[in-house]
Amino acid sequence: MPVRRLGWIPVLVWLLSSCAQPPTGAPPSAQPSSPERTPATTVAPSITRDVPPEQRRRLADVPQLCDLVSPQELGELAFPVDPGRPRDTGFNPPVRGCTYQETNGSRSVLIGQQPTGYAALGRTEVELGAVPGTRTLNAGDCTVFAGVSGAVLQVSVTADEATSEQCDAAQGIAQYVLAGLVV
Repeated sequence: MPVRRLGWIPVLVWLLSSCAQPPTGAPPSAQPSSPERTPATTVAPSITRDVPPEQRRRLADVPQLCDLVSPQELGELAFPVDPGRPRDTGFNPPVRGCTYQETNGSRSVLIGQQPTGYAALGRTEVELGAVPGTRTLNAGDCTVFAGVSGAVLQVSVTADEATSEQCDAAQGIAQYVLAGLVV
């Protein structure tokens, strides 16, 4: 993918994560076009689940992304949240998602579906159990991407000032959701 085509990616991540601040750092044209080749980071989610393979669903076939994880499960994986709100953002084609707002605060979680091929949008490689992924930490969010059958799972955790804590939460949530998907 040519570098100039990547200029819209930070904008898309910003829109999807409901971030109030634009990503900081180098201009989009100066950012690398592939993830850094650093050792992959691993996070163990605080809760896990084991879904038999015959009960797993393809992400592209899930009618409502808010059905992938409950507010109670997100409360254990990250922080207490209100029920999810479906949302489609972007254009050509719109990106499906579900946003969960923190119950008593300004943080939020977005679970979204990107088109196939977007799994390498992150800057750092991460291990998500049996699935490799990438993540990107910006000023106001940390986003994890994981390629699954027919789509890419996106999990973004936003905060006023995002830290590795948001990345750990995003990775834990992604691993939890991936357990119920066909990878």
